[in-house]
Amino acid sequence: MIPLFEHARQLELTQAEEEILDYFIRHPKSASYMSLQELSRQLYTSGATIVRFCQKLGLGGFNDFKYQLRRELQEARQTVFQSDDYIKRSIALFKDNLVSMDLDSLEQIAALLTSKRPLYIYGGNLSSLPAHYLQMVLNSLDYPSILVEWERLLGALVNTVGDDAVLLILSAHGNDRYLPTFQTAMERGLTTILFTCEPDSPLIPYSTIAVCTNDVNREYRGVDVNTRIGFFTVIQILIEMAVRNKESAET
Repeated sequence: MIPLFEHARQLELTQAEEEILDYFIRHPKSASYMSLQELSRQLYTSGATIVRFCQKLGLGGFNDFKYQLRRELQEARQTVFQSDDYIKRSIALFKDNLVSMDLDSLEQIAALLTSKRPLYIYGGNLSSLPAHYLQMVLNSLDYPSILVEWERLLGALVNTVGDDAVLLILSAHGNDRYLPTFQTAMERGLTTILFTCEPDSPLIPYSTIAVCTNDVNREYRGVDVNTRIGFFTVIQILIEMAVRNKESAET
């Protein structure tokens, strides 16, 4: 039994919570990608009861529970899917990502991207793809930005850019090798925006604004196979907000 369920077994649970736990134990893979509404219908119980059960485990809610469950299933190598499960999983992850977004933070980021302040966008390896897409569209909208794809250049820039510069850094793994860059940026009072997939990234405390998507960091034979769909989703929303800001400025 995975640690999450072992922990739940040690708690004092109501009858309804026992039934919820029993369902999770019997259907861990499918339940980890269900929506709260779907699970409520399946168990004939309220969404509030399910959320309270998740909070009793020390988690923030149902989305946090699903994230933890997926992680522990992956660590236990129990994430084998039937062919039709891949579509269900992708849809569930996409919906979860949308639900977890902080719109206030996205509004702040969109305002920074369209503020005419010097903007530097960094993405290394596969993260350079969403970074390049964002930079290309912003430039087409007459919001100038500079794309940075070399880590060493990023480290040099943080020491030389003006105090009004905005640094948007995409790092799926949130590697601590970027810590000196973020620490220097904080010391200088620079505005830093972090996109990552790791909620425990050591870079988050040093970021002005952090966005954590639910893309899954995993490798196959040493190859990064994180799709970064969450990154692209957030970026597309920011682009729509940038277009809205431009339209408002022109009217």
